Amino acid sequence: MSLLFITNLTRQAGMMEITRQQLALEPEFPDVAVVLVDARRNWDESWHRQLASTQAVVISWMGSSSDSQWVQQTLKILQELKRPHLLLGSGVDQSDVSLGFDVAEIETVNRYLLYSGQRNYRNLWRWLARHFCGSDQKPGAPVELPWCGIVNTADNQRVATLAEFEQLGKLDPGRLTAGILIPREEWIWGDLAHQKVLIDALRRRGLNVIPVFSHWAADPIQHSTGVDTAIETYFRDETGWRIDVLVNTLKFSLTVGRPVDIGFFQTLARPILQAYNLLQNEADWRGSPEGMTPLDLSFSISLPEFDGVIHSVPYAYKEDRGANDIRHLPLAERAEILARKTEKWAILRRKANAEKKVAIVFHNYPPTNASIGSAAGLDSPASVLELLWRMEREGYSVGELPASSKDLMDALIACGTNDREFAAGKAAETYLGSLTAAEYQKWFDRLPEKPARELTRDWGEPPGDVFVQDGRLLIPGMRLGNVAVSVQPPRGFGEDTGKIYHSPDCAPTHHYLAYYEWLREKFGADVVLHIGTHGSLEWLPGKATALSGECYPELALGDLPNIYPYLITIVGEGTQAKRRSAACLIGHQTPPMSHAGLYDELAVVERLVDEYWHYRLNQPEKLSATAAQILAAATVANLDDTVKPPAAEEPFESYLERLHGCISDLKNLQIRVGLHILGQAPAGESLVEYILALTRLANGDIPSLFASVAAIRGYDYDDLQDRPGEVIPGTARTFGAVLDELREFCHGIVNILLGAEFQLLAAWPKLQSEYLWLRETTPEKIEPLLRVLEYICGPLQENLARTAQEIDNTLAAMSGRFVEPGPAGAPTSGMVDILPTGRNFYGVDPRTLPSPVAWECGKQLGDLLIERFVVEEGHYPESIGMVLWSGANMRSRGQCIAQFLYLLGVRPMWQKSSGRVAGLELIPLAELKRPRIDVTVRISGLFRDALPFAVQWMDKAVALAAAQEEPPEQNFVRKHITSETAELEQGGLSGPEARAQAGYRIFGCPPGSYGAGVGALLEAKNWESVDDLGKVYVRWGAYAYGTKANGEFLPERFSRRLAGIEVTIKNEDNREVHLLSSDDFNAYHGGMVAAVRSLRGSAPRSYCGDSSDRGRVAVRSLAEEFTRVFRAEAMNPKYIEGMKKHGYKGAADLAAVAAHCYDWDATSLVMENWMYETLAEKYALDPALQEWMNDVNPWALRRIAEKLLEAQQRGLWEAKPETLDELRRLYLSIEGDLEERSDDEK
Repeated sequence: MSLLFITNLTRQAGMMEITRQQLALEPEFPDVAVVLVDARRNWDESWHRQLASTQAVVISWMGSSSDSQWVQQTLKILQELKRPHLLLGSGVDQSDVSLGFDVAEIETVNRYLLYSGQRNYRNLWRWLARHFCGSDQKPGAPVELPWCGIVNTADNQRVATLAEFEQLGKLDPGRLTAGILIPREEWIWGDLAHQKVLIDALRRRGLNVIPVFSHWAADPIQHSTGVDTAIETYFRDETGWRIDVLVNTLKFSLTVGRPVDIGFFQTLARPILQAYNLLQNEADWRGSPEGMTPLDLSFSISLPEFDGVIHSVPYAYKEDRGANDIRHLPLAERAEILARKTEKWAILRRKANAEKKVAIVFHNYPPTNASIGSAAGLDSPASVLELLWRMEREGYSVGELPASSKDLMDALIACGTNDREFAAGKAAETYLGSLTAAEYQKWFDRLPEKPARELTRDWGEPPGDVFVQDGRLLIPGMRLGNVAVSVQPPRGFGEDTGKIYHSPDCAPTHHYLAYYEWLREKFGADVVLHIGTHGSLEWLPGKATALSGECYPELALGDLPNIYPYLITIVGEGTQAKRRSAACLIGHQTPPMSHAGLYDELAVVERLVDEYWHYRLNQPEKLSATAAQILAAATVANLDDTVKPPAAEEPFESYLERLHGCISDLKNLQIRVGLHILGQAPAGESLVEYILALTRLANGDIPSLFASVAAIRGYDYDDLQDRPGEVIPGTARTFGAVLDELREFCHGIVNILLGAEFQLLAAWPKLQSEYLWLRETTPEKIEPLLRVLEYICGPLQENLARTAQEIDNTLAAMSGRFVEPGPAGAPTSGMVDILPTGRNFYGVDPRTLPSPVAWECGKQLGDLLIERFVVEEGHYPESIGMVLWSGANMRSRGQCIAQFLYLLGVRPMWQKSSGRVAGLELIPLAELKRPRIDVTVRISGLFRDALPFAVQWMDKAVALAAAQEEPPEQNFVRKHITSETAELEQGGLSGPEARAQAGYRIFGCPPGSYGAGVGALLEAKNWESVDDLGKVYVRWGAYAYGTKANGEFLPERFSRRLAGIEVTIKNEDNREVHLLSSDDFNAYHGGMVAAVRSLRGSAPRSYCGDSSDRGRVAVRSLAEEFTRVFRAEAMNPKYIEGMKKHGYKGAADLAAVAAHCYDWDATSLVMENWMYETLAEKYALDPALQEWMNDVNPWALRRIAEKLLEAQQRGLWEAKPETLDELRRLYLSIEGDLEERSDDEK
């Protein structure tokens, strides 16, 4: 073999092969070969022999070549053989990867490949033959082909200008117009069959189509132009932009890392639909629950999201015809759907607002009247009303709008809802609408065979019996002009609770699909808005990405444009909505945040502690009596379990430091104090508190406000937080008191800035007058404070003011305009740079997790976990159970993944140029200084879908640890896998299969499905003991994943792993969401605890990692963290009063907190009797709260009473007799009132 061309680019390999075959017909042309390196290509020694026989090798590589062991091994051998070779790729230093090519020759080869086309590729072969084989070939110079142009699909020729294209009669000014971006390579090689099918589908729908091919990015050295030039040249003329919508078929991001103005898509101001040309064949795609390969997920999904795209569907696939002959062929049915989606978005741009029909969908979990509008951190009714008022001003037909959000909810509930208890006897006419059985059957008959079979299997013959009255499927909601305000139907597990035990992947009900069919066809919606985080549509069974016509989110939504206001903190679930329900996200602000402060008995304890230190300095004779009062007050405040009273040998003041440390921690905890309303920027005191929450920590290179003030005052802020209970020598003040003073200073500073309208120069004299120490400090100490104050007065307050664009951009999307992309995360955890909200947010490149910073954080979390367990149990844990979610790892850049690897004693290696994880290496035991810990992980379905590279690295890490021949007492991974392999072999499995099954450590949901099941079971009340909870946890989570497992159902193996777990952990990375924010926290982590309790026979140690402050990572017991949140937020009058400002939704969220408390106790036994009593007193039996709830949401009050009574009935709570009697009377009273109200509405 004289010449070898190696590439991982399938099209390039195919075209180099075509030109090789052409040249092979010429006499005496050297023997040359093309090698395509894909997933099937493994290294073996035969390659060494083949490389030894070559005279020169060119490697053309997309992506990081350092990630490829195949490339690295090839380069090593070529260097040893001293064979001329050249590696071309991004981020490559040619001095390290070339031999026998000078700079000019490297440039020549690069131009042949970059300019592309058969002529250039043939001349490349000739050039290589002449230079390295002694051939007398006469290659032509590289010829630059057009970088962009319009494709005339009649003959595949390039049309040079838009005017010329119009002269061909291709543009009718009265029609909608779609632009399509096509990769230049497809035009050059005439690989356009799939594009023609899409173009024809669009034209059949009456759209003009401007198909433009383009190179990805401009390169001034190579004189190439990029996508921005193509868009400006061919989609715009002197009259303006000529397209209404853009379909992008190029992979990767078109803005990130490109030499373009990142705002050019905003200038275009048209929605961009991302269409997928799959890197696999049709059969593989149809059979794949993932929908895409991990690499395609990164190229076609994750990276384009940085551009603000709206995901659509796969419209083409790759067909390998052998001999490197690779073409792309159309998925005709999907191309038709893509055309329909494109048309719908284009219509939004042209259609008058007064004529548009808008469907507004409230989520509703659980599906009762207590929780309509369920949305994390959002006052959904008030947000919808704000939106409706704006729509009215923008010319939408909205009928007669309610005067308040209370009136809105009263009117909605008076119509039909999902609450079946109160639906009996209600006339069908009161509902928003209905589908007859015949109408539904007509739609059902058009379904593909698979979903039709599954629907019938799970719910009977259509239309089923869920929400069917007199043969009609009822649609909940009400109509306001051209707006349907409706309630998303139940998923189905509440309608057949037995499915929770045996069918985690069951189909949605007939009613669910009929609901969306009604919105599309009978109501005629032009656009749908799903309000808040989150609903069930994007979690229905089907492929993870690149959905087919058999996937339920696609069947339900169809071609409807989907606009989705979403909490910016919940980045993982937001990306799920983008990818599985084609959502244009509108990231919204977090709920208002504040510090917890102290209240009731906790405030009494702090006052007494302060008195004690005062008396010690001034009136020591009072110390004994005060100490007794403190002990009594701590008991009354139920602090004795949290802070153990002093033992006989412990000095009282040591106990006092512990007690004050606990109080200070609670006092300074960040808590939610209300709900966000879409488009409403914080103002007044709420703005001051929110700025304090955002500047409590450093934000990149912007210092912490609190730390800056502390330094000026002569303190180290971290030291103060670490030792709040200690007394400053010679004083009666604790460091906790200093923290309080610092907070007052910071509050005052921000308040002065607010009063000066954030003009720092105007505010500075007053700041110096109010705080004299600002005059007396040094320039070195004042500089960090000035930086953070400039930041507050500049970008921070400006971005908070831009919260108004949440509604602006919702309306922009409804008018078919582009919504700017932006990052997401937890702004109060040092991520203020993600502001402003109101943008179409994106996630991360999954190949970069964990990052080096996350690795260090994960190591700390791992060390703290082990240290705590050793202190409590006296030995190292052999088996740990972890819960891993996608969102937390996206926000933290992979800290939980890092912790998993570190516990195993394995670390990631990163590619320097890209920051991507490129490999793993073992941490030697001598460096680790502890055994390798065995870790079993329950990943969420979203983690499986969004972070497939992490799943592969984690599985490889387990194998790497298990392969080390180390003593069993130093390698628990190997110890357990070895013993379990032997057991499985004795049970009849072959050696390789036994070892594979024994080695599985990553378990998750069934392929194509989501959830842990435990939350649904608890809500359905269909359980008797912890064994039932454990069974469901195993049934929903026993699917093994890894490099060689793709959702293999192995309940025995998962049960075996759970039975051996000694400690469980789930990490939280922010305070904007926490254990009581949703039932998912308990379903996954609490469910694991319950399963271990059931299978092991005793409770494991259970911990929560806390990295909300990356500089002060902590690990607490689950009970400690739960009690901490319960005290600081749930029972805090500050929180309760904040929720009371939000009427119906505030009451609904309080009821959800009560339900989550009960749920956690059912799985993990974390609620003490005093906690139930306090919950009952504050949430159910307080007269003022009762009066308010009865007015705004009596169903929520009923839910609270019901959960408390259920806890007592199940033996979780030993209620005081008088409390129990009051609750029973309350429940009966509410029941009567609601029945009477329901009768009045019928």
